[in-house]
Amino acid sequence: MNCKKSLFMGCWAAMAATAQAQITIDIDAQQRGPKVSPMLYGIFYEDINHAADGGIYAELIRNRSFEDGPRFGAPADMQGWATVAAEPSVLAARLIQDSKKTPLLNSAQHHALQLDVKASPAAPVSLINEGYWGINAVQGRTYRLSFWAKAPAYRGTVKAELRSADGKQVYAQQQVAVFAAAKKRGWTKYEATLTALDNDAQAQFALVFDGVGQVQLDMVSLFPPTFRNRENGMRPDLANMLWQLHPKFMRFPGGCFVEGQESPDNAFRWQRTIGPVEEREGHWNVNWGYRTTDGLGYHEYLQLAEDLVAKPLYVVNVGIWHGGQTPYDSIQPWIDECLNALEYANGPVSSKYGAMRAKNGHPEPFGIEYLEVGNENNQPDPRQQSDHYYERYEQFYNAIKAKYPDMKIIGNVVAWGDDNPKWGSSLPVDLLDEHYYRSPDWFADAFHKYDSYDRQGPKVYVGEYAVTNGYGTLGNMNAALGEAIYMMGMENNADVVELASYAPIFVNENDARWRPDMIRFSSSRAMGTPSYYVQQLMPQHLGTQVLKVQLTNPYKDKVVKQITPKQSRVGYGTWNTRATFQCDKEVDCMYGDWQIEGGMLHQTGHKDATRCIQKDVIDGDHYTCKFRCRKDEGAEGFIVIFNYVDDKNYCWVNLGGWTNSQHAIEQISNGGKLLTDSKRGRIEAGRWYDVTLQVAGDSVKVWLDNEQLFDTVLKRDHTKGIYSSATINDATGEIIVKVVNNDDAATTARISLKNFAPSEARVVRLAANDGMEENTLQQPTTIHPVEQQLSTADDHVMLTVPPYSLNIVTIKTDDYLFSKGISTANNETASTLISGKGPLYRRKIVGQEATTF
Repeated sequence: MNCKKSLFMGCWAAMAATAQAQITIDIDAQQRGPKVSPMLYGIFYEDINHAADGGIYAELIRNRSFEDGPRFGAPADMQGWATVAAEPSVLAARLIQDSKKTPLLNSAQHHALQLDVKASPAAPVSLINEGYWGINAVQGRTYRLSFWAKAPAYRGTVKAELRSADGKQVYAQQQVAVFAAAKKRGWTKYEATLTALDNDAQAQFALVFDGVGQVQLDMVSLFPPTFRNRENGMRPDLANMLWQLHPKFMRFPGGCFVEGQESPDNAFRWQRTIGPVEEREGHWNVNWGYRTTDGLGYHEYLQLAEDLVAKPLYVVNVGIWHGGQTPYDSIQPWIDECLNALEYANGPVSSKYGAMRAKNGHPEPFGIEYLEVGNENNQPDPRQQSDHYYERYEQFYNAIKAKYPDMKIIGNVVAWGDDNPKWGSSLPVDLLDEHYYRSPDWFADAFHKYDSYDRQGPKVYVGEYAVTNGYGTLGNMNAALGEAIYMMGMENNADVVELASYAPIFVNENDARWRPDMIRFSSSRAMGTPSYYVQQLMPQHLGTQVLKVQLTNPYKDKVVKQITPKQSRVGYGTWNTRATFQCDKEVDCMYGDWQIEGGMLHQTGHKDATRCIQKDVIDGDHYTCKFRCRKDEGAEGFIVIFNYVDDKNYCWVNLGGWTNSQHAIEQISNGGKLLTDSKRGRIEAGRWYDVTLQVAGDSVKVWLDNEQLFDTVLKRDHTKGIYSSATINDATGEIIVKVVNNDDAATTARISLKNFAPSEARVVRLAANDGMEENTLQQPTTIHPVEQQLSTADDHVMLTVPPYSLNIVTIKTDDYLFSKGISTANNETASTLISGKGPLYRRKIVGQEATTF
């Protein structure tokens, strides 16, 4: 490859001022928009990233029923368990299966653990469980232990301990059982409590045996105190973080978890997840790579929703799982399963499943009002877990409405690859579930997305949304602000958007299968990303009706800097492909399986987004480079990288991308990817290609051999700046103004008010030093909300707007009478006031008389 600079050197365009001029936000309390949906903000729960077992489900013992294995389809093993003996030969442990000679606990359990202490040990032997990457021992905390055991041939005692990982410190100890050999002793449940004497986030649990003989064990369980003190309940700190979101609804159980993978047995089958935990079989969560106990089952989901004062929103399987489906004309068993679930949640105690609910401790109905038919099952490609969706939907809709006519039914629309999905059927539907995983600039650009939606069409449920492109490492401020702007747009269109839920919620730091997630946790700690705080603040400051906002920003069309830097580098890349590049330069191979030999640079693996960058720096923003490239083998072609600054800021020419169907130029900015231009095309394997790249400022031309592919201009991010929205709370008379600044320049805002006399104002602010800034478990409050009082004038409030900030201003008035029903001597004035025909917020009380001033 060779590069040369043009004689003419481009210059940077003018930078924005470090502090913008004052903006004006004009609000008239009488200029009303739509009523805000009282159900707007909820939560989306899915068992992903060990969100349930090892997460919010408080069970501390991993593989408590000895059913787990290393992966789906592999035999069960002793995952999470180990044995310790001073003389290893005296202790043997193995999993046993059901037989006439050794019957198991019940038909739901397929394995148990058998311990054989073969000779009197010199020291007690132990069965150790490490928990989910450690058991959090907290000084003074009491833990509830239970296990089932059968010991017809064992003499001795069993003690339970919480102890350090090296076994040298014991934090809690309790004798649980004394066994005397008895041939007819069957399975018996044993219980005890342990109280920790010290703190250790990485403690382990142990059962200690000092006797001789054979013991069989199953369902070994250890629970700390739980949220709302529920039996078989939730981890308090994680559940409390959900509580602080004040969700109006809770969607469960997913997500792909609803559908399962490879087999319908790996889908969520609600009836297998209720009743005593020892009678729950559990199932493989193949979609996310581990087995779930189903300890957090259908009943617990409903109970958690109730404890959060959130309405349950249940998603049902339509007979489709990842990798297969029941024929659409044979799905009656799935419909019956749905109706039975609704009867369990909503039916009277006199019904079959209502009686089952009462037996499980909840006689009163849970009250499901929302039900979604399928999860992402309405894709245009039937290979994408889709098959005759509308035919399936119609059967479910008719059956549900016949029994529950007031149930709100949610339908699937295209879930990915379409920014404006539509309901392609004449079938009735109450809400449509839209899913968006995009970049911060996409969400900011979608501020007006719902302005043009059909007001006569179905309502929208934004069931899954989050910045997944350009979020940083765990979730940065840029992502949170993009989401906040999008949420403000949803609020402004509350006559269209009825429900919304960020997704997903949880990630155990030891098993991150998806990023980002808004709550990150370990065995002992939890933290919220900036997105978590946005999800917390927006629902806490939501009025009852939209107010129209006129934003005047003199710097709206400010000159922005050129995208192409003055100094950059070029390089090579691949995506799931092996390729070779001619290269006689020194390189930094940053990611991938690169080999250099005889002037040839080889990518020998199949990783995505591999990068190898030349060390030479190009000094200038006008240059021409030539590359010689060959695809060797794989799904796609090859990539030429240019304008490289660092691993989060560069551009590339992707030749033969999208499974060798397209050529494209893409821009990567702060880790987020933006498509600049594309056209159809493919790359042949084994053939050398000459690629010419010409950069002139932000103008880019590309030739493949002698064919010009692109003559384009890099895209500027026009989404940076100030966004504002407002609502009024008719219950309190407060005006709530939301202001987002996703730019790097501070400004001030004059919030001018008409027909409203401000008496008090405060701002809750979420701000960062930089859009890339994040929280971590070690520094969980780098970005967190702060509150301060603001000064008020007769008709306005002044607000400082820092860069990279969400600002929520709540403004009160002393003149509020509307909806209070105050008795006044001036009945005409009171009538005008309460009817909403007068200047509602510029009245005050003088004695018992309402007077205008």
